[in-house]
Amino acid sequence: MSLKEATRSAVLDRVVKGEMTAAEGAARLGMSRRQIFRLKGKIRTSVISSLSHGNRNRRPPNALSEETRSMVCGKAAGEYRGASLNHMSELLDRIDGVRISAKTIGRILKDAGVGNPHGRRGRKSHRSRERRERFGSLVQVDATPFEWLEDGNKWSLHGAIDDATGTVLSLRFEKNECSSGYLRVMEDMPGTWGVPAALYTDRHTIFFSPKKGEVLSEEDIIEGRNVPLTRYGKMLDMLGIEHIPALSPQAKGRVERLWGTLQHRLLVEIRVAGVRTMEEANDFLPAYMELHNGLFSVEPANGTTDFLPCPEQERLRLILGHRDERKASAGSEISWQGKKYQLADEKGEIVLLRRGETVTAIRTSDGGLYAVSPKKWTVKTHEYLPFS
Repeated sequence: MSLKEATRSAVLDRVVKGEMTAAEGAARLGMSRRQIFRLKGKIRTSVISSLSHGNRNRRPPNALSEETRSMVCGKAAGEYRGASLNHMSELLDRIDGVRISAKTIGRILKDAGVGNPHGRRGRKSHRSRERRERFGSLVQVDATPFEWLEDGNKWSLHGAIDDATGTVLSLRFEKNECSSGYLRVMEDMPGTWGVPAALYTDRHTIFFSPKKGEVLSEEDIIEGRNVPLTRYGKMLDMLGIEHIPALSPQAKGRVERLWGTLQHRLLVEIRVAGVRTMEEANDFLPAYMELHNGLFSVEPANGTTDFLPCPEQERLRLILGHRDERKASAGSEISWQGKKYQLADEKGEIVLLRRGETVTAIRTSDGGLYAVSPKKWTVKTHEYLPFS
């Protein structure tokens, strides 16, 4: 018996023996006299243990079977290891067709002696910056290295997240944090969502040039820049995207918290999906982003979007391509990556260039080779450098 039941038994025993009246017993136990008489009659016809609750030691009809409990423990130690309780509840429902609440899973694992790697978070020591009001007003971009395939090799996940809604706009795996990964993010984002108003990044040399003493171009001087733009900076400038440097990791907390979420959730999802290579992982990312955004995206405070329409595909390819400026020789040639090229127009005729004239050579992500000069002619041949 519990302490409460033992107290009740002692009082009722005195009532039965006449040492205490029913009214006194009712007052002592906080019951009505009618209840005291009912229990008194129950004791006379049965044993004292009949005062225990009738459902004691009975298995509830809605209790989980031992088979289900064992399955949950097995999943938690196996393919779902590292998942939070909420995530495990989602996986069991979506993949195994078993609906169990996160709290129930927690009790099952606790009873089995399986620890939960996701304890309660401590109270925040600082106040978070308010979200932007409009979708596309500010996009945070970053990369994080992690052992995503659990094979001992770290890969860098490049990504972009909208500040107003928490929508993941693009994700891309690369071997290391590199301009190629960030460019692939920018290829995906404008084509799917549009061109954002501003981009928030760290001060990596991919984004901002460390060469403060370098000679500035005429364009840089006109624009009032103190340092020349990097390749990525020129791309953002051509797209009309404001580039904002973060002074600390905490400043771009939205994307930093995203990495913490993905290093638990995406890791488990990749394992469950049977992904074994980075090519498969990159192919898996669009489906995961749709799932993730459905769970975590929120409505913006202002329904107006700040995303602008994406430039036409051909123009976007040139903007995002690898660019190098070259000077024309006296023979209307430019030298690029160890080879000499001449430009041809739409008819295949050689384009004459003044000696010293600036030509921008562009290698697009699909391997196409183009060139841009102030004359703005467009050609496409195999023998000569295409001129756009």
